[in-house]
Amino acid sequence: MTELDDHELLADYVRSASEAAFAALVARYVNLVHSAALRFTGNPHHAEEITQAVFIILARKAGSLPRSVVVSGWLYQSARLTAANFVKGEIRRQNREQEAYMQSTLNEPEAKAWRQIGPLLEEAMGSLGETDRNAVVLRFFENKSAREVAATLKLKEEAAHKRVHRAVEKLRRFFTKRGIALSGAAIAGAVSANSVQAAPAGLAAAAATAAVKGTLLSATITTLVKGTMKTMTWMKLKFAVGMGTAVLLVGGAATMVISQTSTDGQPMTPARPLEIIKKSQAAYAALDSYSDSGSSQSEVGGASTTITFNLRLQRPNLYRVEWTEASAFFTSRGVAWSAGNGDYLLMQHGQNNVQPARYPNMEEALSSATGVSGQASAILPGTFFQQTWGDVLKTPVSGKTRFTQQEDEVIAGVDCYVVSSSRDPADLPNQGKLPGNMGKIGKKTTTLWIGKQDYLIHQTQTHLEGTSIKMPEFSDSQIKGMLKESNTPATPEAIAARRKLLDAASQQAQSLMTSGKFTFTQTHENIVVNKKFSPADFAREINPK
Repeated sequence: MTELDDHELLADYVRSASEAAFAALVARYVNLVHSAALRFTGNPHHAEEITQAVFIILARKAGSLPRSVVVSGWLYQSARLTAANFVKGEIRRQNREQEAYMQSTLNEPEAKAWRQIGPLLEEAMGSLGETDRNAVVLRFFENKSAREVAATLKLKEEAAHKRVHRAVEKLRRFFTKRGIALSGAAIAGAVSANSVQAAPAGLAAAAATAAVKGTLLSATITTLVKGTMKTMTWMKLKFAVGMGTAVLLVGGAATMVISQTSTDGQPMTPARPLEIIKKSQAAYAALDSYSDSGSSQSEVGGASTTITFNLRLQRPNLYRVEWTEASAFFTSRGVAWSAGNGDYLLMQHGQNNVQPARYPNMEEALSSATGVSGQASAILPGTFFQQTWGDVLKTPVSGKTRFTQQEDEVIAGVDCYVVSSSRDPADLPNQGKLPGNMGKIGKKTTTLWIGKQDYLIHQTQTHLEGTSIKMPEFSDSQIKGMLKESNTPATPEAIAARRKLLDAASQQAQSLMTSGKFTFTQTHENIVVNKKFSPADFAREINPK
């Protein structure tokens, strides 16, 4: 008898509430989920509760998962999110406990490498994009062949090989930055041999029963489920409202890939723009601390939005990014910070506070705030800390970008060099098409205003043409979740009223997103460098009005 695939089992469960179908899914992936939770927490009891919570979430969201979702990758990411909600302030201590646990249970030869990377694996996996993370889960967590990985990701086998290789190389660079020097082959071997261990006997049955019947749930599991589903909803909402900045602007190394050639096809000679950018990069690298205040203005389809912000950054890992967006209809405020004891993000809409969310690392906290902060959490923090997701100087000095120098200008009283670079969608993967038929990215021009005296960035501007974004739709279950979070009974009338508001907002946003023209300008003023801050200067939450 042919074994049903993951989505056939999910469909069977959704269609007929088949406990057998869901139990088969749990049995298939309980080891993967439990192993990730155990690495994250270092506590077998906590790992079991997280595992049960993840499968409860799967049961509740089974009907909304599209066929394109890689179920194993989705479960792994859900395990990471749930564990991150769980560990809170204990993450560093628990990582040390988990390392000690792994040291006492593993065998050579992969054991030595695994003892080094095991405690950091979830953080490393979190630094990958969804497709890369899915490729690693399929190839090394599930030990599928390259052909099977290709089939699942709908790629050619050669493309799947390259995808896996690139993902492993990203993991290698991540570990190298943290003082762990291992080859890609050593990392792949250690992950393949040790990332998924057998879950405790009976856990699969307990998780399936809890997910399907929802009985005998502990307070901890109930809290985990609510917290993680809230995080998932917030991530989707953030993706919707922040698409214009988070996806279109940060983009990483793939955003500028035009070769260093002139218009006549001849190699370009070393030019002054490259010298300016290199000096700017050196200037940031020499700083111990940086602070400023400024504004980020977005112009989309004729509509303009302004966000004001304050930045405070200090090596090696202290930061505080606070922003406010005020309009005639609402005020949105937020802050991302680390005082050396964790990475946090907190949002405030009107008078309603959302509890701070803790993230595994700086990259996830700051990149998660990119869209809602108008890139305040990305460009300067990314450049100061030399992070892939926001460093606007990293790609130009790589030699893969063609750029030009324009006439000098004065920005906020500072005489600046002006350097621009361009990128065509033809140079992007899939010709600039976004995943899931979400739209496409058009031509992009990035301009930097760099001070002649300090070589710091005083203004950035990104302009896109030919870009179109399709806004996501929200299901009834998601609307019910929104109503529940605002303590509003989910009556049919309330659901219909909320959907009407969402549809109106979506239509307005869609008209802006399909205009094809986007301009995002960020200006930095009141710059202060090398001031000595204490951790207390970074620890405050949202300032009072």
